[in-house]
Amino acid sequence: INSRALENLEVRGAEYPPSSGKVLLARLAFFLQLAVFGLIFGGESVFTALKMPMPHIFTMAKENMFASFMLVWLVGNMIQSSLLSTGAFEIHHGDQLIWSSLEEKRLPDMADIIRAFRKTGVEFMAAQQDER
Repeated sequence: INSRALENLEVRGAEYPPSSGKVLLARLAFFLQLAVFGLIFGGESVFTALKMPMPHIFTMAKENMFASFMLVWLVGNMIQSSLLSTGAFEIHHGDQLIWSSLEEKRLPDMADIIRAFRKTGVEFMAAQQDER
């Protein structure tokens, strides 16, 4: 990029939307995460109200609240993030799609980007060096 310059080309970044099914699963994972947080901090009351013995896993979680909270927080966020990640890197010139990482199954290198833009008529020129 340092040796090439584009003139009159606007670049805008945007997120590629994940599928509605994955968004739903990520929301469910979030609500499950909140429920587990609730059980870690108030599980004793819940199980007492239900007249059930507190399961051993929740007893251990209550004894190690901070570690349990961090584990649920990290794992929950990793699950949500992986569900919402599309791996998309799409390049459009106007309304025309000129590069799709979803179709190519890889990220483009500089040659791919230059080739894709040239097919749409965008010319690259050498960058001018400031002489001072």
